[in-house]
This record gives sequence, C-alpha cells and structure tokens, in this order.
Amino acid sequence: MTMSRRLKALEERVMPRPPVPEPMPRQSDARQRMMKHLRLLAAGRRGELGPEEAAEVESLNAAFEGRLARIRGEGG
Repeated sequence: MTMSRRLKALEERVMPRPPVPEPMPRQSDARQRMMKHLRLLAAGRRGELGPEEAAEVESLNAAFEGRLARIRGEGG
C-alpha cells in the first residue's frame, strides 16, 4: 500500500463523507395523468365541478373502471 493510499484511507476514517441523497424518481406521464384524474374525480364528488365537467370526469372514470375489470377478468 502506498503512502498516498494510506493517507487517503486515514482521512476517510477520520472525516467520513456525507451520504449522497438519492434522487427522487420522476413521475411518469401516465402517473401524472392519473393523479390529475383522481383530483378531478374527488372535486366532482365534493360538488366543486360544473355539471358538464363532472359528467366528463365520471364517464372517464367509468372507462377506467371497465378497463380494470377486463384486465382482472371480471367481465365488463
């Protein structure tokens, strides 16, 4: 072991490096769209949307529910 390696190992023991934080994973486009849909769905159920927008959100939600049922094999 060379002198510089020994010195470096000693420095690392005395002054450990701070942990590097892991980067936050980026949200996929599908996840962002679903989060937006769920926010709109919640707003519709609270009565915060107009009738036209609420109907659009409910029809999109019915399509999601039907697709999930087909994927699960529940018919639909």
